Amino acid sequence: MTADTEAASDILDEMKEIIGDFIIEADELIESLDNNLVKLESTPKDLDLLNEIFRAAHTIKGTSSFLGLDQVSELTHKMEDILNRLRKAEMHITADIMDILLESVDNLKVLLDQVREGVSEPLDLDDISNRLVVALTSQDGDTKEDSVEDVSPSDDSNKLAQPTSESNVSNNAKSVIAKPKKPKNSLSSDQTIRVDVDRLDSLMNLMGELVLGRNALVQTVNKYTEENAHMNSESQTEGLNRSVAGISYITTELQLAVMKMRMQPVGKVFSKFPRLVRDLSRESGKEIDLVINGESTELDKSVIEEIGDPLVHLIRNSCDHGVETPDEREAKGKPRSGTVNLDAFQEGSNIVIQIRDDGKGLDVEGIKAKAVERGLVSKVDVEKMPKKEIFRFIFGAGFSTAKVVTDVSGRGVGMDVVRSNIEKLNGIIELDSTVDVGTTTSIKLPLTLAIVQGLLVQSDDDVYILPLASVHETVKTTQANVYYVNQKPVMRLRDEIIPIINLGEVLREGSQGFVLTEKPYIVIVGLADKKLGINIDRFLGQEEVVIKSLGKYLGATEGISGATILGDGRIRLIVDLLGLFNIATKLA
Repeated sequence: MTADTEAASDILDEMKEIIGDFIIEADELIESLDNNLVKLESTPKDLDLLNEIFRAAHTIKGTSSFLGLDQVSELTHKMEDILNRLRKAEMHITADIMDILLESVDNLKVLLDQVREGVSEPLDLDDISNRLVVALTSQDGDTKEDSVEDVSPSDDSNKLAQPTSESNVSNNAKSVIAKPKKPKNSLSSDQTIRVDVDRLDSLMNLMGELVLGRNALVQTVNKYTEENAHMNSESQTEGLNRSVAGISYITTELQLAVMKMRMQPVGKVFSKFPRLVRDLSRESGKEIDLVINGESTELDKSVIEEIGDPLVHLIRNSCDHGVETPDEREAKGKPRSGTVNLDAFQEGSNIVIQIRDDGKGLDVEGIKAKAVERGLVSKVDVEKMPKKEIFRFIFGAGFSTAKVVTDVSGRGVGMDVVRSNIEKLNGIIELDSTVDVGTTTSIKLPLTLAIVQGLLVQSDDDVYILPLASVHETVKTTQANVYYVNQKPVMRLRDEIIPIINLGEVLREGSQGFVLTEKPYIVIVGLADKKLGINIDRFLGQEEVVIKSLGKYLGATEGISGATILGDGRIRLIVDLLGLFNIATKLA
C-alpha cells in the first residue's frame, strides 16, 4: 500500500467517525427541535426558546454543509430563514407555520436515517421547500437574503470554516463535533464519555457473578458460625461477620452503580409525545394539553427500548377515544381543552407509569355487549363481573367498541399489543375509569431485568423462584374464598375471580390433580392485566437472584425464564410468568 493510499484510507476512516459523531449530535438536536417547536406554539413570545430553536437548526445546517450533506443543509437553511424572521418579529407564529416547520423536522429525520444507513438517493423535498418559501412571503415584512449571518454572539462557536485541503478535514470537523452547543445546566463534554453497550452488558454479567459469590459467602459464613459457635470466641465471630457485612455492602453499592450506568431517564421516551399529541389535536379538531411529570425517573436501557410502543398506543387512545371535542366538553360543563397527564414515579423496586385523561371514560355497557357478542362471556355472567374484570376484555386481540374507524384507532388493534409488550417486561397493567371523569392506565415495571428480587417457594418436592415484583400478595388457603368452576379451583378476592394452580403440577404439565387443603398458601401474581393464584407448600424467604440462561441444551422451556445459583450452591429455576399463564390457560 502506497503512502497516498494509506493517507486516503486514514481520511476515509476519520470522515466515518466525524459523520458518526454528527449523527449522534443531530439526533439530539432534532429531538430538541421537535419538543421546543411544540412548546413555542403555546408560548410564542418566549424569545429564549425561539433562539434555542434557531441555534439547533443553525448547528445542523453548518455541520451538514461542511460534510457535503446538501439536502440537509438546504432544508435547514430555509427553516433558518423563517426562524430568523420570527426572532425579529417580522413574522408571527401560526398553526400553519408550525405545521410546515414540524414537517421540515420530519424530513430531516428521514434524511438523517439515510445518512445513517449510507443511502445516497436524494429525497423529494420540492413540496416542503415550496411551502417554506410560500410561508416566508405569506406574512408582511422584508425577507432577508442571508438571515444566517445575523446570529447572536453565542452562536459563533457553532460556525464552521470550510477546509482548504483534504488533510485538514478531520481536524476542523472534530473541533466542531467535540464541543457541541450544550443547554444550560447540562454536563460539559469533558465530564461525559460514550461507552459501548456491549461493555456495559459485560460489566453487568460480571456484577451478577459477584452477587452470586456474595450470596454464597454470606450463607457459608452464617453456617460456619452456627456450627462452630462453641469453638470461636465472640470477638472472632464478630470480626468475621463484620468483614462479611463490609463485602456485602460494597457489593450492593457496586451493583447499584453498575445498574445506574445502564439507566436512562424515561423522558427519553416521553419527549416524543408532545409532538404526537399536538398532531393528533390538529387532526381531530380537539384541544388537548399534555402534562408530563417525572421525566427524570430512570429505567434500565432494555426496558426503555421496549416501553415506547405501548405508550404510543395508550396516548393515542386517550386522545382519540378519551378526550371529547371542545363542543362536547362545553356541553358537559368541562373546559373546552382536555388534559392528558403522563406521569412516572418509583414505587419500591418498580417504576410506575400512568396515563390519565379527563375525557368521557370507558363505556362499560358497550364493553359488556361486545364481549357477549364475541362469545367471550355469557350475558348472565357478565352482569356479575366487577368493573375491573370487564375492563380486561379491552386487552383482547381485535377487541374494539369504536363505532367509527379512524386513522388513529378503532380497528381493534393496539391494546393487545400493549398487553403483550408489558408481559415481555414482566410488568403489570391496570385500567380504572369513571364515565365523564376520565380514564387512568397504570403500568408497573421492574427497574431492571438482569438482577431481580426473588421469592423462594416450595411446591411438592421442588423449590422455585417467583419474581417478587410480580407478587401482589399472599393468602392462607384456609382463609380464602375458594370454590370450583368446571372442576377447576378459583378464588374470589375483593370482587375479583382468580384461577388457582398448583405450581409444581403445572410446570411438569401433569394432570393428576391436588388436594387444595393440603397446600397452605396461595401467592397472587400479576402479569399485564391478568392475575393468577399459585398454590404452594411453604415460603423459603427472599433472595436477590441473577437470571442465567438455561443454554442451548435445554433450550426455551415454557414457564421457566432461566436459573440461578443460590447461596448454598444449589441451582434453582426462575419462573417465567408469561409462560406460566400460557400453560395455565391451556390446562383450564
